[in-house]
Amino acid sequence: MAEVIAISTAVNNDLIEREARIERAQRNAYYEIGLELKAIRDKGLYKVDRQAPVNGRYSFQTFEEYVEQRWDMQLRRVQQIIECAEAVSALENAKNFSCFPSRESHVRELLKLESDAQRADVWQRVVAKGETITAKLIEAEVSRFTAEMNVDWLTLDEWKKKPAPIVKHADKTFNRQDNGSIEWAQWSWNPITGCRHDCSYCYARDIANRFYPQKFEPSIYPARFSAPYKTKVPDQAATDTSYRNVFTGSMADIFGRWVPSEWIESVFEAVRENPQWNFLFLTKFPKRMAEFDIPDNAWMGTSVDCQARVKAAEEGFSNVSAGVRWLSVEPMLEPLVFDKLHQFDWVVIGGASRSSQTPAWIPPMDWLVDLHKQARDAGCKIYYKDNLGLPDELRLREFPWENRKERLLPDAFKYLPSIK
Repeated sequence: MAEVIAISTAVNNDLIEREARIERAQRNAYYEIGLELKAIRDKGLYKVDRQAPVNGRYSFQTFEEYVEQRWDMQLRRVQQIIECAEAVSALENAKNFSCFPSRESHVRELLKLESDAQRADVWQRVVAKGETITAKLIEAEVSRFTAEMNVDWLTLDEWKKKPAPIVKHADKTFNRQDNGSIEWAQWSWNPITGCRHDCSYCYARDIANRFYPQKFEPSIYPARFSAPYKTKVPDQAATDTSYRNVFTGSMADIFGRWVPSEWIESVFEAVRENPQWNFLFLTKFPKRMAEFDIPDNAWMGTSVDCQARVKAAEEGFSNVSAGVRWLSVEPMLEPLVFDKLHQFDWVVIGGASRSSQTPAWIPPMDWLVDLHKQARDAGCKIYYKDNLGLPDELRLREFPWENRKERLLPDAFKYLPSIK
């Protein structure tokens, strides 16, 4: 046993030493090299005659010629390395930190800030967390710091003390969706954020806790109400409905009982005044929707993840009038049976992506097939999310009002007259 322990200790020491070398090498890759290149540039050393020629040359007229021929690097890349090295030098001079960025990707996140003082403040926050330092961790702190510097929201408690007017003529625009999580809408709009549900699988809460200073506290952003007026409908919307669709409240439940009616009325006013867009809403409080005059270009939806929510969804939508009434079954956590699915125009079905509290989840095919049949029998259009694990050619991506695109059997397979 003693021999095993001795070997393990030796291996561990070897691991520590080698990892330390890796860290030094990663630091050297941008920091020390960056400082040396900066000195060569600033002192004009590349112009000095050298003893041994480089590519037949003893000196260079420009720094760009020097880095390209001596180091086989583009000037732009060298400037990036120097910029990162200068930023770390400023950190070293700013405060007595216990450690400094060991990777260039770490510094690149800090460079999103405007000044050395801001970078030092954020780096101090990162180090104080005592966690493994990653580019994502730094990115989150940079985003949180930037949001704090540019406070443009009021929490619900702050608004109750001093309501702020809605700003329709600010310069805010919709957020363009750059991933597949909400592919049925190419845009998102969050004039209201926050939620008091505690769904374990909630992606919005994870995002808010990472990037929002107020985290998931219900909040209103008065200047964001300008987005429907300031965003131009793209040309793609003529042939693809998703480019006209705006997921409204992707970071909130706008119809939560805690949300003031004044906030909701302000959202609907902007929706009503911008008929060029389709605004998609989603809530776990469908009954509250009936309390408002809903614009024709609002697609009103409710979330059903388990059988216990089916009754509330069906009863709630018996009094909801909207241009489109839709159902989001995401994530589908158990088989579902509906009695009044005909109340809905559109059914979106999905699994669950991994969250901080839950693993990824793909519902069994039997559940999907049964719900698919119920939706078809009720006359609903169907949209399969990309987190169902289905091959692309089997995924239905139908939208309300659009004609169904049937998959037709190629003629080559029709070897008998009975096959049509």
